[in-house]
Amino acid sequence: MEAPYSRIPALPAALGLAAGIAASAAGAAVWCMVGCAVSAVALWLWRPARFFAAAPAAALLGIALASAAPAVANGAPSAPAVRSAIVRTVYASPLSGEAAAFVATTFVADSGMLPQALRDDFRGSGIAHLLALSGFHVGIVAMIALWLTRPMLVAGRAARLRGAVVLAAVWGFAALGGMSASVVRASVMLTLLMCARLAGRASSPLNALAVAGIVILSWRPAELFGAGFQLSFMAVIGILAFANVLNPFRPDAHPRLHRIAAAMAVPVGATLATLPVVAATFGTVPLMFLPANVIAGILFVPFYVLALAMLLLAGAGLPCGLLAAAVDAIYAVMAAAARLMYAPVELSLYPAALVALYIAIALLWVYLYRKKAREQAY
Repeated sequence: MEAPYSRIPALPAALGLAAGIAASAAGAAVWCMVGCAVSAVALWLWRPARFFAAAPAAALLGIALASAAPAVANGAPSAPAVRSAIVRTVYASPLSGEAAAFVATTFVADSGMLPQALRDDFRGSGIAHLLALSGFHVGIVAMIALWLTRPMLVAGRAARLRGAVVLAAVWGFAALGGMSASVVRASVMLTLLMCARLAGRASSPLNALAVAGIVILSWRPAELFGAGFQLSFMAVIGILAFANVLNPFRPDAHPRLHRIAAAMAVPVGATLATLPVVAATFGTVPLMFLPANVIAGILFVPFYVLALAMLLLAGAGLPCGLLAAAVDAIYAVMAAAARLMYAPVELSLYPAALVALYIAIALLWVYLYRKKAREQAY
Protein backbone atom coordinates (compact mmCIF):
# COMPACT_ATOMS: atom_id res chain seq x y z
CA MET A 1 0.00 0.00 0.00
CA GLU A 2 1.05 3.59 -0.53
CA ALA A 3 2.24 5.82 2.27
CA PRO A 4 -0.63 7.75 3.90
CA TYR A 5 0.90 11.01 2.63
CA SER A 6 1.94 9.79 -0.84
CA ARG A 7 -1.04 11.27 -2.67
CA ILE A 8 -0.91 14.74 -1.17
CA PRO A 9 0.80 17.29 -3.45
CA ALA A 10 3.75 17.68 -1.11
CA LEU A 11 6.44 18.07 -3.76
CA PRO A 12 4.77 20.85 -5.81
CA ALA A 13 3.72 22.54 -2.58
CA ALA A 14 7.28 22.49 -1.23
CA LEU A 15 8.70 23.85 -4.48
CA GLY A 16 6.03 26.53 -4.61
CA LEU A 17 6.63 27.55 -1.01
CA ALA A 18 10.36 27.90 -1.65
CA ALA A 19 9.71 29.88 -4.83
CA GLY A 20 7.38 32.26 -2.99
CA ILE A 21 9.94 32.90 -0.25
CA ALA A 22 12.65 33.50 -2.86
CA ALA A 23 10.38 35.85 -4.83
CA SER A 24 9.61 37.85 -1.69
CA ALA A 25 13.32 38.19 -0.94
CA ALA A 26 13.96 39.33 -4.52
CA GLY A 27 11.38 42.10 -4.21
CA ALA A 28 8.98 40.61 -6.77
CA ALA A 29 6.24 39.72 -4.32
CA VAL A 30 3.43 41.81 -5.82
CA TRP A 31 3.77 40.53 -9.39
CA CYS A 32 4.28 36.97 -8.18
CA MET A 33 1.17 37.12 -6.01
CA VAL A 34 -0.96 38.08 -8.99
CA GLY A 35 0.57 35.39 -11.21
CA CYS A 36 0.30 32.73 -8.51
CA ALA A 37 -3.32 33.54 -7.76
CA VAL A 38 -4.29 33.28 -11.42
CA SER A 39 -2.25 30.09 -11.89
CA ALA A 40 -3.71 28.43 -8.80
CA VAL A 41 -7.28 29.06 -9.94
CA ALA A 42 -6.57 27.96 -13.52
CA LEU A 43 -4.84 24.73 -12.46
CA TRP A 44 -7.58 23.92 -9.99
CA LEU A 45 -10.28 24.38 -12.61
CA TRP A 46 -8.34 22.19 -15.06
CA ARG A 47 -9.03 18.83 -13.47
CA PRO A 48 -6.03 16.88 -14.95
CA ALA A 49 -3.65 19.50 -13.52
CA ARG A 50 -5.40 19.98 -10.17
CA PHE A 51 -2.58 18.16 -8.34
CA PHE A 52 -0.15 20.92 -9.35
CA ALA A 53 -2.37 23.77 -8.18
CA ALA A 54 -0.65 23.36 -4.82
CA ALA A 55 2.52 24.95 -6.23
CA PRO A 56 1.20 28.49 -6.91
CA ALA A 57 -1.05 28.30 -3.84
CA ALA A 58 1.95 27.45 -1.67
CA ALA A 59 3.93 30.22 -3.37
CA LEU A 60 1.32 32.70 -2.15
CA LEU A 61 1.73 31.31 1.34
CA GLY A 62 5.51 31.58 1.02
CA ILE A 63 5.29 35.25 0.06
CA ALA A 64 3.04 35.94 3.02
CA LEU A 65 5.24 34.05 5.46
CA ALA A 66 8.46 35.64 4.20
CA SER A 67 6.92 39.10 4.46
CA ALA A 68 5.87 38.53 8.06
CA ALA A 69 8.88 36.54 9.29
CA PRO A 70 12.27 37.88 10.45
CA ALA A 71 14.96 38.13 7.77
CA VAL A 72 17.48 36.05 9.72
CA ALA A 73 17.25 32.29 10.19
CA ASN A 74 17.70 31.50 13.85
CA GLY A 75 17.59 28.13 15.54
CA ALA A 76 14.83 27.53 18.00
CA PRO A 77 15.78 27.86 21.65
CA SER A 78 16.55 24.53 23.22
CA ALA A 79 16.58 23.42 26.84
CA PRO A 80 19.54 25.43 28.22
CA ALA A 81 19.62 23.74 31.62
CA VAL A 82 19.75 20.25 30.12
CA ARG A 83 22.30 21.31 27.51
CA SER A 84 24.50 22.89 30.18
CA ALA A 85 24.28 19.78 32.35
CA ILE A 86 25.32 17.56 29.42
CA VAL A 87 28.22 19.84 28.51
CA ARG A 88 29.45 19.94 32.13
CA THR A 89 29.26 16.16 32.37
CA VAL A 90 31.23 15.74 29.13
CA TYR A 91 34.01 18.07 30.20
CA ALA A 92 34.14 16.54 33.70
CA SER A 93 34.57 13.05 32.23
CA PRO A 94 38.00 11.40 31.68
CA LEU A 95 37.93 12.37 27.99
CA SER A 96 40.80 14.39 26.58
CA GLY A 97 40.07 18.04 25.89
CA GLU A 98 39.75 17.79 22.11
CA ALA A 99 37.65 14.62 22.25
CA ALA A 100 35.39 16.19 24.89
CA ALA A 101 34.84 19.23 22.65
CA PHE A 102 33.97 16.93 19.75
CA VAL A 103 31.50 14.94 21.88
CA ALA A 104 29.84 18.14 23.14
CA THR A 105 29.52 19.34 19.55
CA THR A 106 27.95 16.11 18.31
CA PHE A 107 25.54 15.79 21.25
CA VAL A 108 24.17 19.30 21.83
CA ALA A 109 25.83 21.43 19.11
CA ASP A 110 28.09 23.15 21.67
CA SER A 111 31.14 23.86 19.51
CA GLY A 112 32.61 26.71 21.57
CA MET A 113 35.71 24.71 22.58
CA LEU A 114 36.26 23.02 19.22
CA PRO A 115 39.67 23.97 17.75
CA GLN A 116 39.57 25.84 14.45
CA ALA A 117 42.22 23.53 13.01
CA LEU A 118 39.90 20.56 13.59
CA ARG A 119 37.03 22.36 11.86
CA ASP A 120 39.28 23.04 8.86
CA ASP A 121 40.47 19.42 8.71
CA PHE A 122 36.93 18.04 8.75
CA ARG A 123 35.70 20.54 6.16
CA GLY A 124 38.70 20.00 3.89
CA SER A 125 38.29 16.23 3.99
CA GLY A 126 34.54 16.27 3.32
CA ILE A 127 33.21 15.13 6.71
CA ALA A 128 32.21 18.51 8.15
CA HIS A 129 28.66 17.18 8.56
CA LEU A 130 29.89 15.34 11.65
CA LEU A 131 30.51 18.69 13.35
CA ALA A 132 26.95 19.95 12.85
CA LEU A 133 23.99 17.98 14.13
CA SER A 134 22.51 16.37 11.05
CA GLY A 135 20.35 13.55 9.80
CA PHE A 136 23.27 11.18 10.38
CA HIS A 137 23.16 11.91 14.10
CA VAL A 138 19.37 11.58 14.18
CA GLY A 139 19.63 8.20 12.46
CA ILE A 140 22.10 6.96 15.07
CA VAL A 141 19.86 8.16 17.92
CA ALA A 142 16.90 6.38 16.33
CA MET A 143 18.97 3.21 15.88
CA ILE A 144 20.02 3.26 19.54
CA ALA A 145 16.42 3.87 20.65
CA LEU A 146 15.16 1.01 18.47
CA TRP A 147 17.78 -1.32 19.91
CA LEU A 148 17.03 -0.34 23.50
CA THR A 149 13.27 -0.76 23.01
CA ARG A 150 13.53 -4.10 21.20
CA PRO A 151 12.37 -6.04 24.29
CA MET A 152 9.04 -4.20 24.01
CA LEU A 153 8.23 -6.34 20.96
CA VAL A 154 7.94 -9.35 23.28
CA ALA A 155 4.62 -7.89 24.39
CA GLY A 156 3.30 -8.53 20.91
CA ARG A 157 1.22 -5.38 20.54
CA ALA A 158 3.76 -2.86 21.75
CA ALA A 159 4.84 -1.70 18.30
CA ARG A 160 3.01 1.62 18.56
CA LEU A 161 4.30 2.27 22.04
CA ARG A 162 7.82 1.44 20.86
CA GLY A 163 7.41 3.84 17.95
CA ALA A 164 6.25 6.57 20.32
CA VAL A 165 9.31 6.04 22.54
CA VAL A 166 11.68 6.16 19.56
CA LEU A 167 10.09 9.33 18.20
CA ALA A 168 10.23 10.90 21.66
CA ALA A 169 13.97 10.18 21.76
CA VAL A 170 14.44 11.62 18.27
CA TRP A 171 12.52 14.83 18.93
CA GLY A 172 14.14 15.19 22.35
CA PHE A 173 17.53 15.03 20.64
CA ALA A 174 16.32 17.60 18.08
CA ALA A 175 15.26 19.94 20.88
CA LEU A 176 18.62 19.59 22.64
CA GLY A 177 20.40 20.42 19.39
CA GLY A 178 18.48 23.65 18.87
CA MET A 179 16.11 22.35 16.15
CA SER A 180 18.48 23.03 13.27
CA ALA A 181 17.14 22.59 9.73
CA SER A 182 18.98 19.33 9.10
CA VAL A 183 17.86 17.78 12.39
CA VAL A 184 14.23 18.83 11.93
CA ARG A 185 14.31 17.54 8.35
CA ALA A 186 15.55 14.12 9.49
CA SER A 187 13.12 14.02 12.43
CA VAL A 188 10.11 14.82 10.25
CA MET A 189 11.13 12.23 7.66
CA LEU A 190 11.68 9.60 10.34
CA THR A 191 8.32 10.41 11.91
CA LEU A 192 6.55 9.97 8.58
CA LEU A 193 8.46 6.76 7.88
CA MET A 194 7.51 5.22 11.23
CA CYS A 195 3.89 6.32 10.91
CA ALA A 196 3.71 4.71 7.47
CA ARG A 197 5.15 1.45 8.79
CA LEU A 198 2.81 1.40 11.78
CA ALA A 199 -0.07 1.96 9.36
CA GLY A 200 1.13 -1.01 7.29
CA ARG A 201 1.93 1.11 4.24
CA ALA A 202 5.01 1.71 2.12
CA SER A 203 7.07 4.84 2.72
CA SER A 204 7.57 7.63 0.21
CA PRO A 205 11.01 9.20 0.84
CA LEU A 206 10.65 11.99 -1.71
CA ASN A 207 7.26 13.07 -0.37
CA ALA A 208 8.57 12.79 3.18
CA LEU A 209 11.43 15.12 2.21
CA ALA A 210 8.93 17.55 0.67
CA VAL A 211 6.76 17.49 3.81
CA ALA A 212 9.87 18.20 5.91
CA GLY A 213 10.66 21.17 3.68
CA ILE A 214 7.11 22.52 4.08
CA VAL A 215 7.32 22.18 7.87
CA ILE A 216 10.66 23.98 8.14
CA LEU A 217 9.90 26.78 5.67
CA SER A 218 6.47 27.40 7.17
CA TRP A 219 8.12 27.67 10.59
CA ARG A 220 11.24 29.63 9.62
CA PRO A 221 11.09 30.90 5.99
CA ALA A 222 14.57 32.43 6.17
CA GLU A 223 16.06 28.94 6.49
CA LEU A 224 15.72 28.69 2.69
CA PHE A 225 18.81 30.87 2.34
CA GLY A 226 20.86 29.08 5.00
CA ALA A 227 23.68 26.77 3.97
CA GLY A 228 22.56 24.17 6.51
CA PHE A 229 19.09 23.88 4.98
CA GLN A 230 20.41 23.78 1.42
CA LEU A 231 23.12 21.22 2.15
CA SER A 232 20.80 18.97 4.16
CA PHE A 233 18.07 18.82 1.54
CA MET A 234 20.42 18.57 -1.44
CA ALA A 235 22.32 15.74 0.27
CA VAL A 236 19.13 13.71 0.68
CA ILE A 237 18.08 14.45 -2.90
CA GLY A 238 21.49 13.27 -4.08
CA ILE A 239 21.24 10.07 -2.07
CA LEU A 240 17.73 9.33 -3.36
CA ALA A 241 18.75 10.07 -6.94
CA PHE A 242 22.20 8.47 -7.19
CA ALA A 243 22.51 5.77 -4.51
CA ASN A 244 20.68 3.20 -6.62
CA VAL A 245 21.93 4.13 -10.09
CA LEU A 246 25.56 4.15 -8.93
CA ASN A 247 25.30 0.74 -7.28
CA PRO A 248 26.29 -1.95 -9.82
CA PHE A 249 24.96 -4.86 -7.73
CA ARG A 250 21.39 -6.07 -7.37
CA PRO A 251 20.25 -6.45 -3.74
CA ASP A 252 18.54 -9.78 -4.46
CA ALA A 253 21.48 -11.32 -6.37
CA HIS A 254 24.45 -9.95 -4.39
CA PRO A 255 23.16 -8.58 -1.05
CA ARG A 256 26.58 -8.23 0.60
CA LEU A 257 28.22 -6.61 -2.40
CA HIS A 258 25.19 -4.34 -2.71
CA ARG A 259 25.61 -3.15 0.88
CA ILE A 260 29.35 -2.57 0.40
CA ALA A 261 28.78 -0.62 -2.81
CA ALA A 262 26.01 1.38 -1.10
CA ALA A 263 28.52 2.55 1.52
CA MET A 264 30.35 4.25 -1.35
CA ALA A 265 27.41 5.22 -3.54
CA VAL A 266 25.62 7.12 -0.75
CA PRO A 267 28.45 9.63 -0.04
CA VAL A 268 29.10 10.02 -3.77
CA GLY A 269 25.44 10.85 -4.39
CA ALA A 270 25.30 13.27 -1.46
CA THR A 271 28.52 14.98 -2.54
CA LEU A 272 27.42 15.32 -6.17
CA ALA A 273 24.23 17.08 -5.10
CA THR A 274 25.88 19.33 -2.51
CA LEU A 275 29.07 20.13 -4.43
CA PRO A 276 27.67 23.27 -6.15
CA VAL A 277 26.34 24.64 -2.85
CA VAL A 278 29.62 23.87 -1.05
CA ALA A 279 31.65 25.55 -3.80
CA ALA A 280 29.40 28.61 -3.86
CA THR A 281 29.38 28.92 -0.05
CA PHE A 282 32.95 28.04 0.95
CA GLY A 283 34.89 28.44 -2.30
CA THR A 284 36.44 24.97 -1.99
CA VAL A 285 35.41 21.34 -2.49
CA PRO A 286 36.95 18.30 -0.71
CA LEU A 287 38.88 16.03 -3.05
CA MET A 288 39.15 13.04 -0.70
CA PHE A 289 35.50 12.99 0.36
CA LEU A 290 34.88 9.34 -0.56
CA PRO A 291 37.51 7.57 1.60
CA ALA A 292 36.96 10.11 4.38
CA ASN A 293 33.21 9.43 4.45
CA VAL A 294 33.69 5.66 4.29
CA ILE A 295 36.01 5.79 7.30
CA ALA A 296 33.67 8.18 9.14
CA GLY A 297 30.70 5.94 8.39
CA ILE A 298 32.50 2.95 9.90
CA LEU A 299 33.87 4.70 12.99
CA PHE A 300 31.29 7.31 13.94
CA VAL A 301 28.47 4.92 14.88
CA PRO A 302 30.49 2.99 17.52
CA PHE A 303 32.01 6.29 18.64
CA TYR A 304 28.56 7.79 19.23
CA VAL A 305 27.20 4.71 21.01
CA LEU A 306 30.21 4.46 23.32
CA ALA A 307 30.17 8.23 23.97
CA LEU A 308 26.49 8.04 24.97
CA ALA A 309 27.15 5.10 27.29
CA MET A 310 30.09 6.98 28.82
CA LEU A 311 27.95 10.08 29.30
CA LEU A 312 25.25 8.08 31.10
CA LEU A 313 27.80 6.46 33.42
CA ALA A 314 29.55 9.77 34.10
CA GLY A 315 26.24 11.48 34.81
CA ALA A 316 25.37 8.73 37.31
CA GLY A 317 28.77 9.10 39.02
CA LEU A 318 29.91 5.62 37.95
CA PRO A 319 33.39 4.71 36.66
CA CYS A 320 33.69 5.27 32.91
CA GLY A 321 37.44 5.29 32.34
CA LEU A 322 37.50 2.36 29.94
CA LEU A 323 34.68 3.78 27.83
CA ALA A 324 36.37 7.19 27.79
CA ALA A 325 39.60 5.57 26.61
CA ALA A 326 37.74 3.81 23.78
CA VAL A 327 35.99 7.05 22.76
CA ASP A 328 39.34 8.87 22.84
CA ALA A 329 40.95 6.20 20.65
CA ILE A 330 38.19 6.24 18.02
CA TYR A 331 38.17 10.03 17.98
CA ALA A 332 41.94 10.07 17.48
CA VAL A 333 41.59 7.82 14.43
CA MET A 334 38.85 10.01 12.92
CA ALA A 335 40.84 13.20 13.56
CA ALA A 336 43.98 11.63 12.06
CA ALA A 337 42.01 10.50 9.00
CA ALA A 338 40.61 14.03 8.57
CA ARG A 339 44.13 15.50 8.72
CA LEU A 340 45.51 12.89 6.34
CA MET A 341 42.72 13.37 3.80
CA TYR A 342 42.65 17.15 4.00
CA ALA A 343 42.67 18.05 0.31
CA PRO A 344 40.43 21.04 -0.47
CA VAL A 345 40.36 22.26 -4.06
CA GLU A 346 39.50 25.89 -4.72
CA LEU A 347 36.33 26.26 -6.79
CA SER A 348 34.28 29.44 -6.78
CA LEU A 349 30.92 29.46 -8.58
CA TYR A 350 28.85 32.37 -9.78
CA PRO A 351 25.04 31.93 -10.00
CA ALA A 352 25.12 31.09 -13.72
CA ALA A 353 27.86 28.48 -13.18
CA LEU A 354 25.91 27.08 -10.22
CA VAL A 355 22.83 26.54 -12.38
CA ALA A 356 24.91 25.06 -15.21
CA LEU A 357 26.56 22.61 -12.83
CA TYR A 358 23.22 21.42 -11.50
CA ILE A 359 21.96 20.95 -15.05
CA ALA A 360 25.05 18.82 -15.78
CA ILE A 361 24.43 16.76 -12.63
CA ALA A 362 20.79 16.25 -13.64
CA LEU A 363 21.85 15.10 -17.12
CA LEU A 364 24.33 12.69 -15.52
CA TRP A 365 21.51 11.23 -13.43
CA VAL A 366 19.32 10.80 -16.53
CA TYR A 367 22.14 8.95 -18.29
CA LEU A 368 22.85 6.68 -15.33
CA TYR A 369 19.16 6.03 -14.73
CA ARG A 370 18.57 4.97 -18.33
CA LYS A 371 21.69 2.82 -18.30
CA LYS A 372 20.54 1.10 -15.10
CA ALA A 373 17.07 0.52 -16.56
CA ARG A 374 18.55 -1.08 -19.69
CA GLU A 375 20.77 -3.36 -17.59
CA GLN A 376 17.86 -4.51 -15.44
CA ALA A 377 15.76 -5.20 -18.52
CA TYR A 378 18.14 -7.96 -19.61
